[in-house]
Amino acid sequence: MRFQAGDSRTCERSAINRSVPRFRMAILCFASLVLFAGCAETASDPELFVEEIQSWEVPASGRFLPAPRGLYSDENDNVYMLDDAGRVLVYDSSGKILRQWYMPEYEIGKPEGVWKLRDGRVAVADTHYHRVVVFKPDGVVDFMFGTKGREPGQFNFPVAIAQDKDGFLFVGEYGDHQRIQKFTESGQFVLQFGQHGTADGEFQRPSGLALRDGEIFVVDAFNNRVQVFDDAGKFLRVLKLPDNSDPLAYPYDIRVTSENLVYIIENKAARLTVMRTDGTMVGRYGHPGRGMNEFYQPWDLTVLSDGRVLIADTGNHRLVELKL
Repeated sequence: MRFQAGDSRTCERSAINRSVPRFRMAILCFASLVLFAGCAETASDPELFVEEIQSWEVPASGRFLPAPRGLYSDENDNVYMLDDAGRVLVYDSSGKILRQWYMPEYEIGKPEGVWKLRDGRVAVADTHYHRVVVFKPDGVVDFMFGTKGREPGQFNFPVAIAQDKDGFLFVGEYGDHQRIQKFTESGQFVLQFGQHGTADGEFQRPSGLALRDGEIFVVDAFNNRVQVFDDAGKFLRVLKLPDNSDPLAYPYDIRVTSENLVYIIENKAARLTVMRTDGTMVGRYGHPGRGMNEFYQPWDLTVLSDGRVLIADTGNHRLVELKL
C-alpha cells in the first residue's frame, strides 16, 4: 500500500524515527555499512550461459513413467541411459531411441552406473544385486561378476563404473565398505582403495568416476568433494573450488573432458557446476525446482563431443539437454 501525504501512519513513523536516540541511529547506520561492505566482498559464482534447453524422450514402461538415473555417452555421441524401470536405453546424438532392454533382474532395485566398453559391450553396475553385468551390444547378457560381500572382488551396492584406456574397470561402491575396486576387462580383481570416512582417500558414497590422463576423479558425494587418485589408487589431491565459491552439495556424478573441463552434477544443490582441473570456476547453472531451468534431485550427467550436456533430472522424471 502506498502512503499519501498527510497519512496518519506516515506521521506516526516520523514520530518513531525522531524518538530514536542519535547514538542508536549511528549504530544502525554503521551496521548497515558493515553489512553492505560484507556483501560487496562476497563474490558469487558466475552463471553458465545456456543457449537452448531440450527434453529427450523417456518412454513409459507399461503405465509407469520412469525416471533416468545413469548416463554415459561414447565416442560417436550415442547415449546409454539407465532408468528406474530397470531398463538400458541407447539413443543417438539427436535423442532418437535406437534400442532398449531390461536388466536380468530388477524387482529389488534398479542399477545406477553404466559404461560402454572399448569393444562395444555395455557394463552396468547392478547396484542392488551386488554385481557387474556385461551385455553384448544388442543387450544380450555376456557375463556377470561379483557377489555380495566385503572381500576383494565382492560388492556392497556398486553405483559407479568406468573403463580406462588400457581396458581396466573401476567400480565404486557405497555399502558398508566404501571403496573403489579395479578389475581386468574379464572381471578379475586387481586392487582396491578407500574406506568409509572423511579423511583424504576415504569416502562416503563414491557415486561417480571420471578418468583423465592416468588420473581417477571420484565424486565423494556425502563428503561434498571430488578426490583425485592415480590408477594404482594413490591419493593425489582434493579438487579445490575457489575460496569464494559455494561448496559442493552432494555431488553425484562427474565428467572430465579433453579440454580439462570438469562437469559435476550436484544432487542436493540441484545444479550443474563446470570448472577446470586447476580449480578455476567456469560457471554454474540450475537450482531446485520443476521449471525448465531447474532440477530436482539430479543423479547423473554426460557431455557430448559438441559440448551439449545431458542431465538425468531424476526427481522431475526427465532427461534434459543443455546447449552451452
